[in-house]
Amino acid sequence: MQWTQKLTLHGQELWYKAGAISTTLEFDLLRKILSTIRQTSEILTIHQGTSVDPLPSLKVISANLCHPWPRLQRGEERLQQFLQLVQDHQADLLILQEVWGTRRYQVHAWLAERLAMNAVYVRTNGDYLQIGFEEGLAILSRYPLLPKGSKILRSSLHPFARRQALAATVKTPGGDLLAVSTHLSISPWCNRRQVQELIEWVEKQSSHAIIGGDFNAPETASRIALLKQRWMDTLRHVHPVHADPTTHQIAVPFVGKLRLRLDYLFLYQKEKLWQILNAGKEARYSFSDHAAVWTHLGLRKPLLGSSVQWGF
Repeated sequence: MQWTQKLTLHGQELWYKAGAISTTLEFDLLRKILSTIRQTSEILTIHQGTSVDPLPSLKVISANLCHPWPRLQRGEERLQQFLQLVQDHQADLLILQEVWGTRRYQVHAWLAERLAMNAVYVRTNGDYLQIGFEEGLAILSRYPLLPKGSKILRSSLHPFARRQALAATVKTPGGDLLAVSTHLSISPWCNRRQVQELIEWVEKQSSHAIIGGDFNAPETASRIALLKQRWMDTLRHVHPVHADPTTHQIAVPFVGKLRLRLDYLFLYQKEKLWQILNAGKEARYSFSDHAAVWTHLGLRKPLLGSSVQWGF
């Protein structure tokens, strides 16, 4: 066989091998991407100890941390800003959305360590073990937390843009309070169905709950009106005509910036045991493209099993 023919055959062999390797890598990548669709019901918990402080009040913050995928820019810098916000407000309970995780660190654990808080977390989209990134929901508290489960909400046909809710019981000295974090769809049709699901799921679990999240619906929407019929909008309870409740801005071509209120903290209670002392939003810290929302709760009277013997 002539050397030119040998070179041709050798080149073809290398081409076939390269094609086989490329196909294998593509299948492996596809396998990893598809594996992120697996169930997300596993809840991770971190226990940092129990606060023994009395409960004169409960300061709650809800925030969408705005995950940095795919560029992963300014991640830790923004987390430092959020850390400062929590410390300045002396928060007792954090209800968080778009809490991301990479092979380098998981944000819920990063915050729990620095704030000396207990934490529960559930993955929503992605999988850092498979593709190096994921995001989900988290609840952090200086009081003990008992995970109560998560619920995948009917959101869309897209398997990589799931929406869900996470619940945990906060074991305060004043009694148990259910905390719920959620992040709803941007589709009005899906969002409406998710609100109904969320109401049923929360109210079956507890008679007292604080629900925070990015609801992706302005307060003029009918589904927010439905929530307000059943749950108390903490901001509007304190500030019925708040001058600027905006928590998110969207730049629209030829229109300009739309200023929207998308983030809420709701209080649900069958019996009025908690009262809203104050509420507001916090936009002074550049940790996200959303402003944080907060509320300050106090007990009207001790809950069942409470170690607190006083009331307002």
